[in-house]
Amino acid sequence: MIRHLLKIIWHRKRANALLIAELFLSFLVLFGLGTLVAVAAQGLRRAPGFAYADVWELRLSTNNDPAAAIPTVARLLAQLRATPGVADVSLGAFGTPFSTYSMSVKISTGPGGPPLAGDEVEADHRFAPLLQMAVLEGRWFEPHENSALRPVVINRELRQALFPHGPALGQRLQVRHFTTGQESGDALVVGVVGSYRAGGDLGAPGPVVFTCHNLADSASHRVSYTLLVRVRPGSGAALEERLVRTVAAVAKTWSTGVISLADSRAAGLQTALAPIIAGALVSGFLLLNVALGLFGALWQTISRRRAEIGLRRAVGATGPGISGQFVAETLIITTLAVGPGVLVAVQFPLLGVFGLPAALYGVGLALAVALVYAFAAVCAAQPSWQAAGIRPAVALREE
Repeated sequence: MIRHLLKIIWHRKRANALLIAELFLSFLVLFGLGTLVAVAAQGLRRAPGFAYADVWELRLSTNNDPAAAIPTVARLLAQLRATPGVADVSLGAFGTPFSTYSMSVKISTGPGGPPLAGDEVEADHRFAPLLQMAVLEGRWFEPHENSALRPVVINRELRQALFPHGPALGQRLQVRHFTTGQESGDALVVGVVGSYRAGGDLGAPGPVVFTCHNLADSASHRVSYTLLVRVRPGSGAALEERLVRTVAAVAKTWSTGVISLADSRAAGLQTALAPIIAGALVSGFLLLNVALGLFGALWQTISRRRAEIGLRRAVGATGPGISGQFVAETLIITTLAVGPGVLVAVQFPLLGVFGLPAALYGVGLALAVALVYAFAAVCAAQPSWQAAGIRPAVALREE
């Protein structure tokens, strides 16, 4: 039966070649879209490594105020912590959750160790408790660090990369900034936390080093500060207005903006999902054109083969048998398109393209195969049912 169907397809090779090319392109687009969906689903299933509910971010700009910023920030922290409805306040800088700012660094275990690309997060001693981050080993920063070496805390990914088989606590690190190339000197690992994905839900967890950010040690020329404020559940616009008034009263020439981490997460997720939405629109447009091509080809085939259909019905062929033949022809054409598409798709995990795990490519491949076959079967169903309804007498009389 399959051999007979292949002969029929070969006799119409010019028309079928166009359908095979369209289905091949559709498969590749769906493979890319399916892989993006798999990446997004994996990212959404992962915990960010911190609790962002009921946490607001205050972005302060000094507007080049010549007054000393450190005393002003110290007074502001004290005022905010005393504000009713505020549970705690932490002073941060780069790498706060869901922010667009990051400090890229190279991290190594010494002069001879290979550098590892990662991110640096400046945090004070209240940062981890406020975000309810789990400390897996050692401790978080203390209010007044008095270690001879600069204390740092690393996350799980950095520990696995640098110290996979040995202890991490007490080890020395060297951190070099990408932009300035400045080396911060030896640092001492005092703690290990879980994964920390500040970039958002779809960002893969990567190496992160947390450096102690004490206000007394901050540069006086800093033009901006970031405060994380944990508020009581149910707090709304009234508390937000109170916080803004507090900032205005303490630092009259400064400007401030307040945004909840939940809103920052939603905005970042919307931006991250934009390529998937765009890919879905492109796939839908492409599949619509392929559907029109399939419908047109099947209707033309049925019109030309009415005599054959009538003769088969006259000798005892059933309606489901006629319908099944046209569906089978369509699925074979789909297989001729999917086969080369699969060969192209499997090259991505073999060559390590984009650095994604092979399992994600496997999910995208499975989704693309299932969608293409389901799409082809649906497009072939209605014309094949129409062919099955042709009466032998009418078809043979027309012939």
